[in-house]
Amino acid sequence: MKRLALLLLLPLTAFAAAPPAATVVVEEVKAMSISPVMPLTGTVRPRHDVELTIGVDGQLVYVAEPGTRVKAGDVLARIDTLTLELNLAEQQAQRDRAAAQLRFLEAQLRRQQDLARSNSLAANELEQTQSERDVAASDLRIAEVRARQIEDQLRRAEVRAVFDGIVAERLRRSGEDVARGTPLVRLINPDELEVRLLVPLRYSGRVSEGDRMRVFAYGRESEAVVRSLVPAMDPRQQAFELLLDVDGGGGWSVGEMVSVAVPLQAARNMLAVPRDAIILRQDASYVFRVNKEGVAEQVRVTLGDSSGGYIAVSGELAQGDAVVIRGGESLAPGQPVRVLDGVVAARATAAAALGAT
Repeated sequence: MKRLALLLLLPLTAFAAAPPAATVVVEEVKAMSISPVMPLTGTVRPRHDVELTIGVDGQLVYVAEPGTRVKAGDVLARIDTLTLELNLAEQQAQRDRAAAQLRFLEAQLRRQQDLARSNSLAANELEQTQSERDVAASDLRIAEVRARQIEDQLRRAEVRAVFDGIVAERLRRSGEDVARGTPLVRLINPDELEVRLLVPLRYSGRVSEGDRMRVFAYGRESEAVVRSLVPAMDPRQQAFELLLDVDGGGGWSVGEMVSVAVPLQAARNMLAVPRDAIILRQDASYVFRVNKEGVAEQVRVTLGDSSGGYIAVSGELAQGDAVVIRGGESLAPGQPVRVLDGVVAARATAAAALGAT
């Protein structure tokens, strides 16, 4: 009787010992072209950054507040123009006077030319009137030029935005007397950013215009395109300047320090897995591969260089192998798994989080 009870319990014991199937998300091992990189520190700055100056002497009556967002052509600062307006009115009067004098002399010259044809006027009188007419014409042109100069000064009495942006700094305040060429405001465009960094000259052959590089800091990451390479002017630095355009601003702030992954060697073709597939342990690094029978196999790997969300690995893996990217932390070697589509997994996680709240 006891032997029969033991035989009945054996299948139940075997069933209880078998680990349950774990739900996981997988992704294939890929062959990728990866280059070893070195993180170098760069600075985020606006591509358009300018200090705007005033074009005439005078007293400031308006300067835009820092933080003001403006459009190209908006007034950022203005000089008191009363003196210039009075000078313009005076010069316009001088111009009208010269024009009236010229009209009188031209009419007089026509009358004298008629008299000269009938020999009723001395030649020197005609020449005198012609000379006075020419002088009056010259005076009119001078008056017109001076009036245009004052109009140009009136235009320069206003500082206007040269591009869409934000007033980053106010360098002078209303009520101050300033001289021509004095900087008044600093204007930046925070929507078009670039990263500036210095790269050692020995790596100059690894970078070219149009290359895409990874920019990262504080858990954030974006891509930037190499716009230009500027040769170093100081031989003591032994470095060249690299300017990168950040796609869509990248969520970075002006003045922020970031790291840029600069390639050190030519790219090589190697096997790579998503970063989420790596399980780091004190003794080694592992991934879980799902075999054709739906069982998790623990594979030890050696980590290499990274590219975006992938990292190069070497070990007993082949291109196309399915590695676990979610659910691997709680897996045990030899445990059966149920593969869940990544989109379905994301929806399930979101639904679970919503139910928890």
